[in-house]
This record gives sequence, structure tokens and C-alpha cells, in this order.
Amino acid sequence: MFISREHLEGNSPSREHGIGARLEATFRWSYCEFLKDVGIELKMPQLTIATAVVLCHRFYAKHSHGIKENDRFIVATACLFLAAKVEETPKPLKEVVRVAYLVQHKNEYDDAVKRIHQKERFEEHREKVLQAERLILHTVGFDFNVEHPYKHILNIARELGQREEQLEIHHRRATQVAWNFANDSLRTTLCLQFCSHDIARAAVNLSFNILQATQRNPQKLLDERASKDAICEEICNQIMDLYDETNASFIG
Repeated sequence: MFISREHLEGNSPSREHGIGARLEATFRWSYCEFLKDVGIELKMPQLTIATAVVLCHRFYAKHSHGIKENDRFIVATACLFLAAKVEETPKPLKEVVRVAYLVQHKNEYDDAVKRIHQKERFEEHREKVLQAERLILHTVGFDFNVEHPYKHILNIARELGQREEQLEIHHRRATQVAWNFANDSLRTTLCLQFCSHDIARAAVNLSFNILQATQRNPQKLLDERASKDAICEEICNQIMDLYDETNASFIG
């Protein structure tokens, strides 16, 4: 079941605690960065990290950032531990807790190392993560069906390359840019609003437009109806808004 952007922003539980949409977006960005950094340190696949991000988004669609027990770093750690099991790339809880704690406190790394190796401190932090995991399980209704846009991007881009011979030399570059768009879209709530295929279609559409891969209209190459497709347009707009807000690059 998907939720409109208007509903997500207007009815977020965080509003009850005085947290506006902009601040909530900042919190969202921070736990996405946190999950990426922890996942990389743990050598987890991108798919596992992406699943953890989606679980986090689902959690905060129903719970407020303003409640102490919903600390985003604890919740994100639990989401990553859970996602690793869901995607069959499990890591020991002890390792996940330790690495996540050190990433969270990377600006005071030496002190953080000492603290997390104290048995009492570690057990306290571990228990918080386990409590968060239980709450996440109930929040998502034990539904771990998370489909990402990556496979759809490969299929759509491959089809375009086959249909248009002149696109073949641009295929890999356009696919990579679309992949970047899909990764960055995780920093938004698009995964709660639209199915993975629509996000993939918009990402590929956007990549061909950005790269100007052909003189023909990339939207027509993707789908003859794409230019009139409100869903595709809305997804593209939200992705581009992300770069406007952060001054980030989508090509690198």
C-alpha cells in the first residue's frame, strides 16, 4: 500500500512533537548517511543497505522522531541488523552494534572505542537495538517484502539499448546515472509513494534526458506515454528537488 507525499508530510507522527517537514528531512538524510557508512564498514551489499533504509522510512511513517526511544541511530542500527537477515547477508549483532556506535561517534572515535568496549555500556546499547528491532517488526507487520528499482533499471535500460542501436554506446553510462538516481531517491520517501518499477522508469528517463544520449526525445524512447505520465513526472521532480536542496551532483 502506497502513501501520497501530501499525506506523509502532513500527517507525519513527528508533527505532533513540533518537528516540521524540513527538519524531518534532515533527520532522514542523516540516518541514510549513517546506514550507508555503517553498511560500507561492515562490507554489506548495497541491496542490504537499501532494504535497511526502506525499513527506516516505513518505521518513521508511523513513529515520531520526537520520542526518545525512537532515536534514529538506534532504529537505523536495528533496521540494518534486520535487513541483513532479510537479504540473507547476516552479521553478528555484536559486530553491528559496535561498528554502528563507532560510526555514530566518529568525531570522538578514541573515546567511543573505550566506551563501547565497556561491558555495561555495550550491553545497554545492545538491548536498545534489540528493543528497537522488536518495535520495527511490529510496525511493519512482519512484512519484509522490499522490492528495489535496480533490476528494473537494468531491464529497461537494456531494452532501450536493444531498440535503438545508437544508444548502445551510451547504455552503460546512462544505466549508471539511473542507478545513482535510484540510490539517491532512497533519501526521499519515494519508496513509500510509488512502486519500484515506476521509480526505475523515472530514473532511466531522467538519465537519458540528463546525458542527452540521443537527438530523439528520451521520454519517447522510454515510453511513448512518458511525457504525459504524471507519475513519472512527479518522481523525476522529487529526485531533482533533492539535488536542488543539497547542491549535490547526480553524475559522479
